[in-house]
This record gives sequence, structure tokens and C-alpha cells, in this order.
Amino acid sequence: MRIAVGIVHGIGQQTGDFHTAFAEKLQEAMVRLNPRVRLVVEGIYWGDITDSLEKKLWERTSASRLRWNETLKLRAFVVNYLGDAIAYQAIPKTSDPCPHDYIYDDIHERFAQQLQRLSRRAGDGAPLCIVAHSLGTIIASNYFYDLQYRKMRPKPAEFVRSCRSRLVGGETLTHFYTVGSPIALWTMRFEHFGLPISVPAPALRPLGIGEWLNFYDRDDIIAYPLKGLNAEYAAAVTEDVEVRCPGPLGWTPASHGGYFKSKPMLQRIVQSLDRMSRTVSCGLPDR
Repeated sequence: MRIAVGIVHGIGQQTGDFHTAFAEKLQEAMVRLNPRVRLVVEGIYWGDITDSLEKKLWERTSASRLRWNETLKLRAFVVNYLGDAIAYQAIPKTSDPCPHDYIYDDIHERFAQQLQRLSRRAGDGAPLCIVAHSLGTIIASNYFYDLQYRKMRPKPAEFVRSCRSRLVGGETLTHFYTVGSPIALWTMRFEHFGLPISVPAPALRPLGIGEWLNFYDRDDIIAYPLKGLNAEYAAAVTEDVEVRCPGPLGWTPASHGGYFKSKPMLQRIVQSLDRMSRTVSCGLPDR
């Protein structure tokens, strides 16, 4: 059985191969647990979309000459980390000077393009597992939210329609792993903290498969539990799982970058995917 796995990176400067080390660990762990299951993994890389804007901002403000960027590189930290989150914001439709220039749309179209690659490699009916970190958890949640609640904007929606793919359209989503997630902070934009996505995808709920686990480290000031937000999140999120990120800085706020090295997290993911493979051994049913 093939399972499609998309790994989504978070804030900060990343490269296109950001996912390779964790992907190898996932695949090796699955081979040891159940060699009949093949994990087909793709990195969902969007960082270059915001990096270009951040470089322009850096140059136009002469930020390298401003205070706190000599040894501590605090200016670079703020631009690289906060810049991603600010640039991703959906721009209001009214009084918009650039109505066709939405970073939000560009990132969601890129997300769909990477899912299309997964679909071609794993098969259009393959169960879809998303492992997302940091701001990537918000991007992934928004992508599937816009699909499930029919709110996707024209640019990414047109790409999704042109694919004619169940996987790209979110119909085969079975597992969602949010890692070091600031979704709780994001929900402050909405009255009563908003509505979560459905995991698994709505049409798959009768099968009794899949889960949404939210991994957080108590030392990570960016990550928060989700089930307590409201009744809807309590029902949607299977479990908030506390983990301890390894490494010499695992006891500090820098733990935010250590989740992909967590062996307990890795084991929880592969064990769940293995359980699903034994329940749905021949792939997901058609529409």
C-alpha cells in the first residue's frame, strides 16, 4: 500500500530539501514496522515566495546597518521569521491596490502543485498524510479549510480544478500532524476562535480512519494545545501530544526547531499510518 506524505516547513529561511532527513527517518521506521507499506514523501516548499520579498525589504530599509544586527543578528531573525507570517496574511478584498497579487494565493497554489507531484507518484487515491511545522501548520490548515468550506480563492482554485485530482482536492486527507503549531494564536482572528478542518476529509469519516495529532513542547513559546479552543476543536483534534524536543537547546524557546528530531513523535506517526494500512489495505474507495 502507498501512503502519500506531504511535509510542510515553517518560518525562517529554508531550502527545497528541508524535508529529506525527516523523510528518510519516516521511511526507515515504516520499513521496520511494516515493509508492505510504502511512504511516498514530498516536501511542500513555499519559503522562496516570501524570501524574495524579505530580501527586497532588507535592501530598501538598509536593515544591515541598523542596531542589533551586528553579532546577535536580531534584525535578520525578525525579518526572516515574522516576515513570513506577515507576508502570508490574506489581503482584504476591498480597496486593494493589487487585487491579483496575493502571497496567500501564491503559497496555496504552490501547496497544490506539490500535492499534484505527490498524486502522480503515490496515486490519486492514496491516503494523504500531512506533517506540518510552525507557520506551515496554518498554511496547511487554511488550504484544506478553503477546500472544505468552499472558500478557496480563484487562483489556487483554478489549479485544483485543472488537476482533477482527489488528492490535490483534499478528498483523500486522512492524517494531519501539526508540529510546533501557532494555530491557536491564528484563531484569535475569529469570534469564538473559529472552526477547524475535518480530519479525515468529510467523505472518509465513516471509514473510522485517520487522526489529527497536535505535537507541542512546553518550552516552545510559539506552540499551543488546540483541543481547549472550543467545542469544535475539541471534537476535531484527536489529541494534543506533549513532546520534549531533543538537543542542547531543547529546554529553551529554541526547542521550536527540534521537533523533527523527536523519536516519540516519529513513532506515533508511523504507528498510526500502519494501523490505517491494516484497515484499508487496498487504498481508499472512489467517490
